[in-house]
Amino acid sequence: MGIVRYFRNILAGLWNLLVGLSVTTKYFFKGTTTQQYPEERLPLPVRSRSMIKLIYDDEKDQFNCVACLMCMKACPNSCIKLEGVRQADGKRRMTTFKLDFSTCIFCGYCVEACGFDALTFVSEEYENSVYKRGSLLQDEQAMKWVRPHSPAAEAAPIENTAPATAGAQS
Repeated sequence: MGIVRYFRNILAGLWNLLVGLSVTTKYFFKGTTTQQYPEERLPLPVRSRSMIKLIYDDEKDQFNCVACLMCMKACPNSCIKLEGVRQADGKRRMTTFKLDFSTCIFCGYCVEACGFDALTFVSEEYENSVYKRGSLLQDEQAMKWVRPHSPAAEAAPIENTAPATAGAQS
């Protein structure tokens, strides 16, 4: 009885060894999936929350921010400092905008609260590490981002896509 169990354990061990080697062999001949980071960069998803930027309008030569302070009020960490003035034409304009990325949690509340399309997440920038903590405090010039012009959006006319009501009669 003892000798049969001994050889059964040896065969089971060899079988497990062969199964493990087959898995290893399968992955050995498979292509590599490792990216060489500085040279090869994976594209980030469109909705990634990597860096907050202030949208600058090239045509008007000004930021879209009207200093309504909604982003500052929505921020749970109070990392946004914003000042604005009322211009001669009665419209408000931002004079200073500072965002402290050392306390920002990238929750997106400021982007959602902005009703003037002045803040956005830019997914192309994701290297946010710095050597000096003071460089995480950014002003409006450091956060300036110009929306890229897409020829398809300019060429396509805007259509009214309001849904038809079910009870409408002609």
